[in-house]
Amino acid sequence: MGRASTPSLHERGQIKVLSTAGYTVKQIADVIKRSRKAIMNFLYHQEEYGTKKSSGRPSKLNDREKREILRIASNSTISTNEIRRTYDIDASESTVWRMLDKCPNIVRSRMKKCPQLTQRHKNERLCWARIFMRYDWEKVQLLGVFKNKPTNLLFQIQVIFGD
Repeated sequence: MGRASTPSLHERGQIKVLSTAGYTVKQIADVIKRSRKAIMNFLYHQEEYGTKKSSGRPSKLNDREKREILRIASNSTISTNEIRRTYDIDASESTVWRMLDKCPNIVRSRMKKCPQLTQRHKNERLCWARIFMRYDWEKVQLLGVFKNKPTNLLFQIQVIFGD
């Protein structure tokens, strides 16, 4: 069973009025539909009632570490785990992620995956570069840009090497 909400300002006013009118704690509890203990707590501690700060669990990161995380992540593609490792931050990956997620100025997202270049790809690129290295690229003329429907390519560029 959960904790009941604290009495509202209206209920607190009713408790004060009924108490000064001479009602007992049980009678006040019956009228307001609150427990006797809640009524007694309010009557004995009226000034400080409802002002206690709920403590909660303390943060694993101090202010300096929070600023450091924001500074690091603001202009880099470094992952949250790498931030933890390189800057020796004693907090979990999800804590660092929550810290970055709270900041409205930093938008983090997963990087798009791209296929890794195999050795065959590297050799083909090098071969292409060797073939076209001797071309006079200043004489290249752009023939046209158009939409290619049969192959579903958005754009196709044809290049003619002039004399």
